Amino acid sequence: MKRRQFVRNTLLGSTLPFWLQGCKWESKVNFPITVHSDHLTGHLMFESQQWPRKQAASVPLIIAGGGVAGLAAAWKHREKDFRLFELSDRFGGTASSQSFHGIDICQGAHYDLDYPDYYGEEVLQLLEQIGAIEYQSWKKSWSFTDRQHLIPATRRQQCYQNGRIRADVIPEGPQKVKFLAAITPFLGEMKLPTRHISRDLTYLDQQNFVNFLSQSMEVDAEFKRYLDYHMMDDYGGTADQVSALAGIHYFMCRPYYREPVSLFSPPMGNDYFVRKMMAQMDEDKLHKKHLVSRVEKKGPGFVVEVLDIEQKSVQVYEAEQVIYAGQKHALKYVFPEEYDLFADNIYAPWMVINFITDQQPEQFGFWQNEYLGEDPSFLGFIDSSVQDRGSLNGNRVLTAYYCLKPEDRKVLKTIPENKDRIVSETLEKIESFLATKLPIKQVFIKVMGHAMPIPETGYLFQERSAATSLSYAGVDTGRLPLLFDALDSGLQV
Repeated sequence: MKRRQFVRNTLLGSTLPFWLQGCKWESKVNFPITVHSDHLTGHLMFESQQWPRKQAASVPLIIAGGGVAGLAAAWKHREKDFRLFELSDRFGGTASSQSFHGIDICQGAHYDLDYPDYYGEEVLQLLEQIGAIEYQSWKKSWSFTDRQHLIPATRRQQCYQNGRIRADVIPEGPQKVKFLAAITPFLGEMKLPTRHISRDLTYLDQQNFVNFLSQSMEVDAEFKRYLDYHMMDDYGGTADQVSALAGIHYFMCRPYYREPVSLFSPPMGNDYFVRKMMAQMDEDKLHKKHLVSRVEKKGPGFVVEVLDIEQKSVQVYEAEQVIYAGQKHALKYVFPEEYDLFADNIYAPWMVINFITDQQPEQFGFWQNEYLGEDPSFLGFIDSSVQDRGSLNGNRVLTAYYCLKPEDRKVLKTIPENKDRIVSETLEKIESFLATKLPIKQVFIKVMGHAMPIPETGYLFQERSAATSLSYAGVDTGRLPLLFDALDSGLQV
C-alpha cells in the first residue's frame, strides 16, 4: 500500500486524541503549566511577507536546522565559515531540554547505550573527540565517560499493566523464547549507522515486523500489543507498520540478552551530546529563532531567505552550498523542486510532559516506568530520582511521553487550550502507577509535530541524494530515528 493511501485510510478510521474525547471537563489544576510548540510559529511564513528585507553577507555554507543532524554537520565544518539557522528557541530538536531554577529537564530523547565496536567509526570518533565516550577493550565496546549518569541495571525499568507491575513489557514465557529464537540470528548484523547494514538484508525492509515473526511463531493480539509498545517507543509506529528490519534492529542492535550493556541517561537527556558538540564550535555561527523559509538556485550557488523571528525581518543570503537538516515536509515551501524526494515520509507527533515536584520516593524507584493501558499513545514516564541527584537541587522530575498518531497533528493546536485536562489525566496515570499523590510545583509541555519519521516497509536504504541540488541530513532521509544515525547523517554531508 502506498504511504499516502495509508494515511488516507488511517484518517478515515481515526479517533480523536484523549483530550478531545468525552464531555465538558472542569479543571482543578492549581500549578502553572507552560506549553512549548513550534506549531505556534507556523503563521510566520505568511506574516513575514510584510517584513522588511535585508541583504546579508555571502557565506560558503548555510545549514538549515539545528537538531542533532544539523549540529553534527556544523561540528564537521566547525573550522570553516558557515551559518546555522534553527527556528526554535533552543538547539537539539528532539534531543532538546528545558531549564527550571537551575536544573536541567529532558524534553525529548532521554538516553543512549554502549556502542559495540562494529558500529561506524565516524560517529564513534565524533563522540570520542567531544569527550562523551571511551573504548573498553575488555568488552569490545565504547562506554560513557561521565559514569555518574549510568542507570543501575537493577533500577532501569518496570512495566505496569492492568494494575500489576512486572519487570519487562514482554513477559517471560514460551512466546518470548520463540520470539528471541526468531531474531537472535541477526545479532551483530544490525549495525549503526544503518548505511552499514548489509544489503543482503534488504528483504527484511520489504515486509513488516509482524509478518516476519508470523513465519516462525504465533503473534496473538496480546503479544502484538507488547511489540507495538516497543515500536512506538523508538520508531513512532506499530509492529505491523514498521519494517521487519527496523523491528529486529530494536532488539538486536546490541547484545542485550547476552551481556551487560550500560544505559546512559543524564537529566538533560540527549541534549548532553548537543552541548558537547556546541562547546567545540563558535556559537556566533549558530542562530536560534531563525527560519530558512526559501531557497532558490542561482548559478552555481543559492539565494537563501531567512526569517529573523525576533527582529521580524527577512535576511537574504547568498551561499555556495546549503545543507538542509530540517524536517523534509517543509520543503514544499522552502525548496519545492525536490519536495517529491520525501513526500511519502510519515511522521509521528510526540508530546512530552515534565512534572516538577520535590517529593522524593519512599523507596528507591525505577528510571523507566512503562505503561500499557487503554490509551496506547501514553508510553509511561521517566523518574529522575534514579538519575544523578546532585544536579537536581532536591527536585524530582517525572517526564511523561506520548507518541501520537500521524493524523493527530491536525489537532496539536488545541493542546494549549486543553492543557489542564492533558496534565490532569496524565498525572492521574502516573499516580496510579506510583500509588501515591504528588504535590506538583510546575509543569512543562513540549509538542513536536514531526518528531519521528516512521520506518515503514521500504523506507530504509533509499539513495535520495545522488543528483540533488541541496545536501540533505537528518533521520528522515531514510534512516532509523536514532541518535547515532542522526549524527552520521550530519557528518556524511
